[in-house]
Amino acid sequence: MNTRQVLPITISLALASVACRARSGEPSALSAADVAAIKSTEGKWVQAILAGDWATGAAVHTEAAVRMPPNAPDVRGRAAVQASLTQMGKPSAFTLSSLEIEGRGDLAYAWETFSITFPGEASSRGTTTTGRGLVVLRKQADGSWLASRVIWNSDQPLK
Repeated sequence: MNTRQVLPITISLALASVACRARSGEPSALSAADVAAIKSTEGKWVQAILAGDWATGAAVHTEAAVRMPPNAPDVRGRAAVQASLTQMGKPSAFTLSSLEIEGRGDLAYAWETFSITFPGEASSRGTTTTGRGLVVLRKQADGSWLASRVIWNSDQPLK
């Protein structure tokens, strides 16, 4: 092998080594405990909404959370989240399913689907909406995960 052949190989190996070292500084993927904690937050959310417990529903959000409801302005901050939940009314049914939970370090997202039913008049069975959402979560000092950004939309077309 001559110098012309060795030089490109040496440069390639050096660049690969630098790239590998740069990647080793990345935060690690979510642990099983992190995923379980995120699912616990989702469970608290569902139970709070079903109970009409707006304070607990707001408490699964960070203090600076932003909720981005469809066809409405942003709701910014935990206090505003709680106030907006009281406007919602108590549903008669609510389910939430995670399709994907991914993240690194103290930042994660959950891609979710939902179904929520609000009671109707005495002669009506109520109104059910299905849809999907994306929740960005932040890990807290105690190991829990809270919603930082939430956006969702309905599967049903606008009327």
